[in-house]
Amino acid sequence: MKEWLSEYGYLIIVFIVVLIIFIFLLNKAAKAYSKHVSSYKAQEAEIKRLTALKEKYADFTLETLTSANKEEVLEGVTLIYQLYLQKQEKMEDEFLKFNPEAQNIYVLDVFVEDASLITFFSENTDILRSRIVPALQMIGFSEESKAVQKIWQMYDLNCEEASLNEKEIENIDKSVISDEFLTRIKLQAAEYIINNFETFKNYK
Repeated sequence: MKEWLSEYGYLIIVFIVVLIIFIFLLNKAAKAYSKHVSSYKAQEAEIKRLTALKEKYADFTLETLTSANKEEVLEGVTLIYQLYLQKQEKMEDEFLKFNPEAQNIYVLDVFVEDASLITFFSENTDILRSRIVPALQMIGFSEESKAVQKIWQMYDLNCEEASLNEKEIENIDKSVISDEFLTRIKLQAAEYIINNFETFKNYK
């Protein structure tokens, strides 16, 4: 036995190493599969949610808006706008044909979805970025809009008074953006939409 171990003992070591690697890869594959399934289920749930939202707001009646959960009204109305824009050859041109109030509501939904000033200003075009300040002012966020205005000026190529300051943007982002603030936007936007129903139903 000793002679066998002396001559072939390395095979046991190789076998143990291979077994450890196999177990490691198997565990990694299991985690990847679990993550994939979880991601797929989340995507499926989101598709179902958006489909239900589309069906709910498709008729665009005042009764639908007043009876809905106020936190979903902004997204529901904007979804109808988005579905219309996606059918158009030139989305930006069609967006600019919307009345200013409808443009503002659309931008507010993008802003809430991004949930970050940094994300909103770095990932969107000037067409959307230029409307966020008047959009916030429209639903009563005059003080918060002043802070957002500072960031917009940093990104605005036509503004020579401000230069891009990432640290200041980060500080403003942390001081302004919160779940509570985003929820207030949803609720006040919903109230504004309902109180000005015809403006948003006839958005073009």
